[in-house]
Amino acid sequence: MFKINLLDLIGYLAIIVIIISLLSLGIQLTGKVTDSTSRINITISGMATINFSIDNINFGSGSVNIGSNNATIDTLGNVINGNWSLVTQGFVLENIGNKNVTLNLKSGKTAAGFLGGTGPSYQYNITNIEAGSCTEAEATLGAWRDVNTGGDGDLICNPFKFSESANSIKIDLKLVIPSDARVGSSSDVFTATGTAV
Repeated sequence: MFKINLLDLIGYLAIIVIIISLLSLGIQLTGKVTDSTSRINITISGMATINFSIDNINFGSGSVNIGSNNATIDTLGNVINGNWSLVTQGFVLENIGNKNVTLNLKSGKTAAGFLGGTGPSYQYNITNIEAGSCTEAEATLGAWRDVNTGGDGDLICNPFKFSESANSIKIDLKLVIPSDARVGSSSDVFTATGTAV
C-alpha cells in the first residue's frame, strides 16, 4: 500500500504550485484594452465691475468774454468766448470685470444747479475708445446730450463689453456758461452704474 505522509504531501503541493506559477509567468496577454477616466471641476464666478480710469476733469478758473452772452468749453480742447484753460481729456470708463453690463450714467446736478444764470447748458457725449466697446442704447454715440439727474440716469450701453480689446469708452463734457452764471467754484459728480447681463 502506498503511503504518503503529511509533510511529503505538502512538499508535493508546493512544487506543483511553483511549477504552475512559473508556467503562468511565461504566458502574457497582449492587446488588452483598459479604460481609465478622471474628472476635474472648477467654478468661475462672474464679476460685473466698471472703473473710471480717468475720473477728474478740471477746467480751472475763467470768465465769459466781455460783450458775449455766454462761453462754451468742452473736453475736446475748445474754449469759445472765454478764457478757461484748454482741456483735451474727458472721463475714461472701463469694464474691468468678466461680464457684459448695461451701463447707465447720471449727473448729480442739472445745468441750472451746476452753472446758474440764463440759459446754461451741461452736456456729455460717449465715444468708444476701442471699437465695439459700447453698443448704443438710448444715447447715440458721439452726439451731445443733456445730463440726466433722475433715477439711474440715461441707459448708455447695452451692452458695455468686457473683452480686453473692446472694454473702454470716453465721456466728454461740454458746458455753455452764461455771462450771468453763478460766481465761484462749482463741482459735480457723474455716477456710472453697470448691471450684469
